[in-house]
Amino acid sequence: MNLHATPISRLGSRFTLVLDPYAKHVLHSALGRWIDLPMHLTIGVETEGGEVVALPFTKQAGTFDAVEQELRLCGVRYTAHSVKHGLRLEVEITAPFYPHDAKVSTAPLLYFTLKVQPQPRLFWTVCQNPVHRGKLVVRLQREGTKTAPSADALAIEYPISHVADERFSITDFIVGDTPPVAQERMVPLTEGVLIENNGLTLPFDFDRSTETTLRFAWCAYVDQPVLEVFGKPMRFLYTRHFANAEAVARFAREEADTLLRKTAFVESLLDGASLSKSQLDLIRFSFQNFLLNSWWVVDEQGEEWFSVWEGSCYFHSTVDVEYNNGLVYFAFWLPLLGKLLDEWARFEMQDEVGSYLAHDMGTHARVGSQAYPHPMQVEENANYLLMLHAYWRWAGDLAPAQRHHALCRRLVDYFERSDTTGNGFPNEGVANTIDDASAAVQYAREQVYLAVKTLCACHAAAQIAQALGDSEWQSQCERLVRRIRETLDAQAWLGDHYAVCLERTAEGLNDPWTGEPLHGELSGWDAYSLYTANGLLYLLMSGHTPPVDLSRIRQDIASAYRHALTEYGCTHTSADRSNVWLSQNLWRDYIAAYLDVGLPDNSSRYMAMEQLMNTAGLNKGFIDTYFTNNLCFYPRGITSIGYLFALCGLQIDRVQGVVRLRRNAPYPCRVPLLPFADWEKGEVPHAVYNLTDAGIVGTLEGEHLLSGLRVEWY
Repeated sequence: MNLHATPISRLGSRFTLVLDPYAKHVLHSALGRWIDLPMHLTIGVETEGGEVVALPFTKQAGTFDAVEQELRLCGVRYTAHSVKHGLRLEVEITAPFYPHDAKVSTAPLLYFTLKVQPQPRLFWTVCQNPVHRGKLVVRLQREGTKTAPSADALAIEYPISHVADERFSITDFIVGDTPPVAQERMVPLTEGVLIENNGLTLPFDFDRSTETTLRFAWCAYVDQPVLEVFGKPMRFLYTRHFANAEAVARFAREEADTLLRKTAFVESLLDGASLSKSQLDLIRFSFQNFLLNSWWVVDEQGEEWFSVWEGSCYFHSTVDVEYNNGLVYFAFWLPLLGKLLDEWARFEMQDEVGSYLAHDMGTHARVGSQAYPHPMQVEENANYLLMLHAYWRWAGDLAPAQRHHALCRRLVDYFERSDTTGNGFPNEGVANTIDDASAAVQYAREQVYLAVKTLCACHAAAQIAQALGDSEWQSQCERLVRRIRETLDAQAWLGDHYAVCLERTAEGLNDPWTGEPLHGELSGWDAYSLYTANGLLYLLMSGHTPPVDLSRIRQDIASAYRHALTEYGCTHTSADRSNVWLSQNLWRDYIAAYLDVGLPDNSSRYMAMEQLMNTAGLNKGFIDTYFTNNLCFYPRGITSIGYLFALCGLQIDRVQGVVRLRRNAPYPCRVPLLPFADWEKGEVPHAVYNLTDAGIVGTLEGEHLLSGLRVEWY
């Protein structure tokens, strides 16, 4: 694929490189901020005459004639060609990852593999004076950085004392008054590597061998506290496993084969999945953007904290963002969602209606209270209940619901009290953070998508209540479901789609951002909306379809798709023609797949926007929004992992002891069932769909990994 800016990062450990070929530098930090100072990173070849040709991450060397880029789930691969020198250079950067192995996945290290080969011709051009001998080189230059070579590593040290974002001060991003100092190591893993003052070199001679390989590990370490949680300073979780940078370097050296083997196994599962190229690239690109937002830290008493920044907004574990991110936990690491469910319960807030969950846990380097300017009470309450229910059903673990039983009752109470008209539709606490949408979408009373999501949340809560033996709460939830359904059927349907909201006037509404009153007709109240079915997915994933008119839901999805589609996906509504949020398009796509709506695969549209936003001077990481907004380096792209669930229609309900899979698929394919992986043994079952005389028929490989569960095909 064409070159575009690409981040590489670690789970919870913040060590990040953002490789930007257009700016010809790398954004680099052991605290993982894409707003840090740039580095010149020279990775390439030096000829016998001293000429250096490198990948386009430095202004201090020439560049190859052509460079290809291949995204990987755990890194990136470059293939560079030089017609002048008759060379081909392959460079792969790998960020080790293995589900449920915290030491491997959080270790602050990256592996680099460089391979140089002769390439005598490029297209119809034959190299006249090919290079036979030279050196593979890796060199770095970063302002304020000290380097020192030793016998087995290049030591790198720099204070994390600046941010290249004029909106902020370094004090926003550090704990205490003293900026932390990063210790890094470049560790050769290949014999014969020379450690120089600013990098590594390895000679090659094509008269002796037609391929030379240089492998090294790049390790980082920050010993000081990096996050403050409820006033307590916390260090990276990896400090529990490694005492210093030398310990990380030793681990990287001694365990290289094991870490790379485990990572290759995880990547092979995605490589072997029968997804389109653009679907796979979305998952690969967005996974690294999710990782660079993650924080996994520990205090002096051993208490852990896990949260995820909201990209360029810097809010910690925004509930509505994690509602979409949650699919990655269901795929790879469900206990991390369990941590978040307990953490969110500490952020209960109150207004005149009742109890609701904070929009976020804090911002920048501090966790402890909501930082966003206004709450979104109904939405976040519903998001929490739906994730809690899905966690219970997929994990078979009711404990979080038991711990937060009283809180969940209060969240449902808010739904009931937020409806002041008696029709079931919430009309107080309904503002959301879709901040580039029309007033009808952002903060109208009696929004249809919020009513549907509330119905879904109450349906989920009723099942939790039954499991907890709370018949009074169960009755309340079921009553709210019936009330919303009646109004939804009677008042919200407009013939081929649902209205955005029941309200048609802006009178009595205030803009939550400015506090100013709104007047006149509420423009867009009757538009076609991307969001109507937003609350359904988690219930569909556990096989608990909510009591809504599914035929109307299907028609609404199809109609809105036709009326709101643009070059890069659908806008919020047909009245919001410039505002595309890719994660919400993905979410809609999965609901459509579970409901057999049959929408086209739009992943090529989504990936086209990512490439646009990371080329020709732009460097946005995963960006969820079009030019009218800037939700960049955003974690929510990992919603794309849901392609794996939607393709086979995966439904898991460990409470009922059943797994359901779609009987047939759109095409012959092979889908890894990641939630049933035995990561310790390295075994993963697959749903396999083959073309037969009877059509495309599904079978199950590795059924022993689903022991104790009944498999049903639907």
